Amino acid sequence: MEKKLSISGWINEKPPRGKYTFTHSDVVSAFPEMNDGTIARSLTREVSKGRIISPLRGFYVIIPEEYRLRGSVPQSFYLDDMMRHLGRNYYVALLSAAAMHGAAHQAPMSFCVMIEPPSMRDKKTDKYNTLFFCKKQIAKEYIEKRQTITGYINVSSPELTAVDLITYQAKIGSVTRAATVLAELVEKTDFSRLTPDFVDIVPLSSLQRLGYILDNVLEERKAAGDVFGLLKRSGVQLQPVPLRAGSSADGFMKDSKWKVIVNVEIEIDEL
Repeated sequence: MEKKLSISGWINEKPPRGKYTFTHSDVVSAFPEMNDGTIARSLTREVSKGRIISPLRGFYVIIPEEYRLRGSVPQSFYLDDMMRHLGRNYYVALLSAAAMHGAAHQAPMSFCVMIEPPSMRDKKTDKYNTLFFCKKQIAKEYIEKRQTITGYINVSSPELTAVDLITYQAKIGSVTRAATVLAELVEKTDFSRLTPDFVDIVPLSSLQRLGYILDNVLEERKAAGDVFGLLKRSGVQLQPVPLRAGSSADGFMKDSKWKVIVNVEIEIDEL
């Protein structure tokens, strides 16, 4: 009589088939004869041995041998499976996306993920930090699929990453930090390829700030011209906006081209 596979053995069989994640429901389906207590104890044992982690209640990640000493795996390893399990649209964003596009001078300490509402709590442990940012709608046409060891992951395009860095400047540290990352990211962007509908899915004020930084701080005239051309093609009317969002704009000079009120001096960190 064939011996019934244990939960530990069932987990061992997954990586050779390219499966590194599973859910509590998967375990229940595979072991219908087991009660909830036995399943819970078995999974807790696997976690304590460092063989699996649970970044989300009811969702588990199998840690390959090469990551066992570290006791965790990169979030890119399982993020797509986790978000599909939740039924959530997402993309890797901000500093994490910039790093994937090669702008890794200021490598992020946390993994940044953009989602649609409702919001999600950040996941912070001694092994990893995952920060969730929320926007009303994710435009899939500006999301790229990047191959990972376990499949694919959604990453914002260089152009969307650039705009997001400006939009969420306070969340990543400052507009100066955003500009410092842009100094590396700009060579991967091509705003001339975008259609005017891009202006409809990002804040107009962020495009103004981005254009001003490209033009006057980074002296990237070609990229700045492409952003300005995109704004012209969209037919929008620019209104004055402060360079540093959320700060007073009283008494500061306004750039006539971009209608940006320069209420902060940006000094790019040395690369």
